[in-house]
Amino acid sequence: MRLRQFERPRVGVRLLAGLVTMWGSPFQAAAGFRPGAGRLQTRLLAGLVLAAFLAAAAERPLPVFLDTDIGDDIDDALALALALESPELKVLGISTVLQDGARRADLVWRILQLYGRTDIPVGSGAERPLVAPPRTGPVRQVEALRPRDAMPADRRRNGVELLIATCLHSTEKVTLVAYGPLTNIALALRSEPRLHDRIERIVLMNGVFFRPGLEYNTKMDPEASAIVYSSGLPVTAVGLDVTMQCELTADHLRRFAQSPLENVQFLWKLIQIWQGGNASQRPILHDPLAVAVTVKPDLVSTIAGTVSVELKGTLEQTYGMTVFRKSATGVVRVAQEVSSAAAVEFFMQRVVAAPR
Repeated sequence: MRLRQFERPRVGVRLLAGLVTMWGSPFQAAAGFRPGAGRLQTRLLAGLVLAAFLAAAAERPLPVFLDTDIGDDIDDALALALALESPELKVLGISTVLQDGARRADLVWRILQLYGRTDIPVGSGAERPLVAPPRTGPVRQVEALRPRDAMPADRRRNGVELLIATCLHSTEKVTLVAYGPLTNIALALRSEPRLHDRIERIVLMNGVFFRPGLEYNTKMDPEASAIVYSSGLPVTAVGLDVTMQCELTADHLRRFAQSPLENVQFLWKLIQIWQGGNASQRPILHDPLAVAVTVKPDLVSTIAGTVSVELKGTLEQTYGMTVFRKSATGVVRVAQEVSSAAAVEFFMQRVVAAPR
């Protein structure tokens, strides 16, 4: 069995060795090998070519689909900016979730304009949770939009349908990064069983696992969260246990305020709307941490297990609580610790920069 672990790489080396032998001198001359130098040099060259091939494959951007309730807390817009500024990610599509989806999509569209990424399709998803009471109140950050910032009618899509189509038509498995209530993800999983073979994993900002309490994304649609956690798909969840440690400082906010860049100034405008006149209120990077962990998993330490969601509890007390049970065979990994300073610095370096 130990030999079989190396069978595929050895086959790859043999194949490349054959190609090097067949193509011969151009490769050998480029690498500084003498023609006819022998089998050992050919195999060494094949190993170098294979290493270069594997390195190139490792550098391919990860295909991701983002699901967001942008427009409520400021962290959704900051997470979108971080995803767009991360060359390690290939954003295939974005869906909005819950209440006033069209205006949330307009906000996504405006940010895509600022980052020169209007090639990314955007869809408005579910307006209401599966069972829980609907969200009420204004989506305040759309106040930053002008009439001309509205998304063109011919670009509007159904968010759940967009999510499904994106995953099914992608040439590679897709990673879902969901940092809102999980209504869209749950509806998609229930609607299209083939998604299980087309999703690499799901990265969530969701839950609180190591102390009692409720987390907003979970409690807004507990049934949807339960569907996702029990789907059998690999899930990585960053919850309040770690995200609460990633708060921006006044100095960080000053960098937003003083930036001459249009994209950063728009984010600063959204921050000010979210602050509502309370300048001492500072963003906590709940949703950006989910994006950051997708790029740099080592920012958090995780533990494997299962997550169940309380569906029979009292509203605003226990309904929507997440219960984590450690298990070596569990496919859910929840973040237990975070390198908060590194996470915040990673975020700041990318988000206060010019569009890439």
